[in-house]
Amino acid sequence: MEPFYPGQPIDSRTEAMRMRAFTSYLGDLELAAARVIARLTGERVIIQDDNRAQHMVDLRIDYHARPPAFVEVVADVEPSYAQMTQLVLREQEIVAPDLGRIWYVTVAQTVNLRALRSTLAGHLRALQDAGALFEHVGSADELLHNDHEVARRLAALGVVQILSRPARADEDPRILLYPCGVGGPAGPDWTAFNVWASEYLHDPKLVDVRHKLAATGASERHVFVALTFSTPWAAYHSLSDDYLELPDQPPGLPAEITHLWAWAYPIGRCLAWFPRTGWFDPSTQWATE
Repeated sequence: MEPFYPGQPIDSRTEAMRMRAFTSYLGDLELAAARVIARLTGERVIIQDDNRAQHMVDLRIDYHARPPAFVEVVADVEPSYAQMTQLVLREQEIVAPDLGRIWYVTVAQTVNLRALRSTLAGHLRALQDAGALFEHVGSADELLHNDHEVARRLAALGVVQILSRPARADEDPRILLYPCGVGGPAGPDWTAFNVWASEYLHDPKLVDVRHKLAATGASERHVFVALTFSTPWAAYHSLSDDYLELPDQPPGLPAEITHLWAWAYPIGRCLAWFPRTGWFDPSTQWATE
């Protein structure tokens, strides 16, 4: 058996499974979730779903003094958004020595990447020649109603934001592509967060998750949810690390789920709700390093 170090999960997956997870759109979410849970509890946390048995729950918490708990790890990702993001980031950089600048180009979910990549350097060269350098961020609306036809053409191709700056002496001029994110009002909105959580956890798409947890017969059945850029803004932004507040109401959990973890992955806060304690921030209660 793999040695146990408090705060470090035990990973029972094959090396091939780990590599697939590491190179996926979200990276190794199961490992990240297991690490959070291990640090909070100080208990033995095993990444146990190695594909050798059907319907195995992702993680098991082997408590020292009580029966084990089980955890399913899920991500709120809209498939077409995830696919677009992977395609953008797979070939994010376009070398463009003729531009002499660094261009940052953000694209919409509906972008035709092949058409855009084949013409983008030429379009940006035309903008530079016309003196339209976009040294301050140009939004989708600004592009759509711009005086320059090329800017309007870029908007039609799916560009939603654009910015440039001169290349430094140690930099090669290039274009950097980014997928669009989310945006909206600042500040936590716990009503919207709880509505999202309840709807997401009750969604028919998660029926297998709920059934797997129920089948364990355990008294503790956790779901660890990663919120992403395709999560509704009000829910995602409420977990920004700019805030310290906690939700003011318990989540509306399905009967199969007893504990909830929610992480604005990978850059926001992770909060947890346990029946006996309510909402809390695990980072303030680490049991281990």
